[in-house]
Amino acid sequence: MQASVQAVETRTVPTARAAPARSGQTGSHPPLPRMSPRAIELVGLALGIGFITAVALGRELSNDEFWQLAAGQWMLAHHSLMGLDPFSYTESHRRWITDEWGSEIALAELFRAFGAAASNIYAIVLGALCLLVSAAYARALGARGGRVAAIVMLLAVGIAGVVAGDRGLDFSLVWLPLELLVLTKARADARWLLALPLLCVAWVNTHGSILIGLLVLGVELAWSLAPARLVERLGGARQSPRPGLLALSLLGSLVASCITPYGPGLLAYDVDVARNPQIAQYIDEWNSPDFHSLMTLLVFLVPLAVLVACVRSRRIPLLEGTLGLLLFVEALRTQRLVVYLMVVAVGLAASLPARRPWGTVARRWAGGGLVVFAIVILAAPSVPAGTVSPTLPVQAFDYLGTHHGRIFTEYTWGDYSIARQRATFVDGRTDLFEGRVLTEFFDVTDVTTDPDPVLSAYHVSYVVWAPHTALSEYLSRDPGWHVVDRTAVADVFARR
Repeated sequence: MQASVQAVETRTVPTARAAPARSGQTGSHPPLPRMSPRAIELVGLALGIGFITAVALGRELSNDEFWQLAAGQWMLAHHSLMGLDPFSYTESHRRWITDEWGSEIALAELFRAFGAAASNIYAIVLGALCLLVSAAYARALGARGGRVAAIVMLLAVGIAGVVAGDRGLDFSLVWLPLELLVLTKARADARWLLALPLLCVAWVNTHGSILIGLLVLGVELAWSLAPARLVERLGGARQSPRPGLLALSLLGSLVASCITPYGPGLLAYDVDVARNPQIAQYIDEWNSPDFHSLMTLLVFLVPLAVLVACVRSRRIPLLEGTLGLLLFVEALRTQRLVVYLMVVAVGLAASLPARRPWGTVARRWAGGGLVVFAIVILAAPSVPAGTVSPTLPVQAFDYLGTHHGRIFTEYTWGDYSIARQRATFVDGRTDLFEGRVLTEFFDVTDVTTDPDPVLSAYHVSYVVWAPHTALSEYLSRDPGWHVVDRTAVADVFARR
């Protein structure tokens, strides 16, 4: 897309005896005004950030956002990290290791300063930083102008939904392209490697995906040790010439990843969570993707197409090519990784050979596409800041506001229960409940066991559940329970 900045050359011809140009003459197009590559990149960044802003402003609050904010507020109020879990009644005796403590405090500080707009500000700022760093990374690999703009806009479309909904993960979408940028710069100037341990300290204290950061550095080191003949045979490019310094940097990054309030325990905890089969069994984002969704197809096919194009060009960036292949395969098993695949695809797209300059007609079509994209952003609907999703049982919890007792509610509603200051059986902090509690919860949910003994053992007084489901139908016929509040969203059952 660098061609979009090239001026169309015209040959000067003699004007003597030449027929005068007729009004409305077809077959010729006046050249478009020259636009600098940097200006095109800024347009792409502005549209990308605008798209993320539109998605964030149109999203209602749901799920993990509630416990993430509550956790940050608790830590600010108590001036300490979490000890025993303060939000559940099933694991109140268990220490909760919150591997996103830094991002949770950041969200709580924004809420203290800006109120209900905090979630939108959080998403927009971190989404914008992701695009800015990714643009710098693409430029470091040689991309310019229209190519950078296209990369940034496609990345914005791919990550906008994630950025607007998963607050802890948002930080990792800044750290990953920043690490890739640092490694790209370090191939020419080793001093850039000094930044990696500092980056790991920030990463490990904001999100558990620090393991991906260490993997990236390990892949760069492995390829730096590969024989040059092997790299040439594979069509590899951008091999680091600094294996010794990379080894020291990896060691320093491992040590830096242990600089947390929990010591090395936080890194070990992240490893345990990543290997936990029960979490993968129950949580959608840890399972394989649903390819019935067009958007899911696109976020897999676009990086795959770019990777194939790099292979066909016989110029494969070693780090990005390896990461792209590994993440693509793993994302087929756990879709949570696909967002990182999109970031790695930035480097692959930036490494493709330059195309021949576009002509005037192509540039007109590209300009029209940008205008349409801008109109879509401006026309996107928005909701007031802090609006709660209509899929949550707001009225049910309004009713329970004057009725004390333990509540058993759906997995995706447990987070909202925390926001309403009611202790949970389970909630979105799945890693805390892994083991017996999570098994009991889903056994009751699916009615694969008699719910009454479990609910009695935990002294549950109320069940808030979606109507016309297995559990609600069971309780409606159970003489020990009766409906005390009913809406289209939820039935409230009370123990007789």
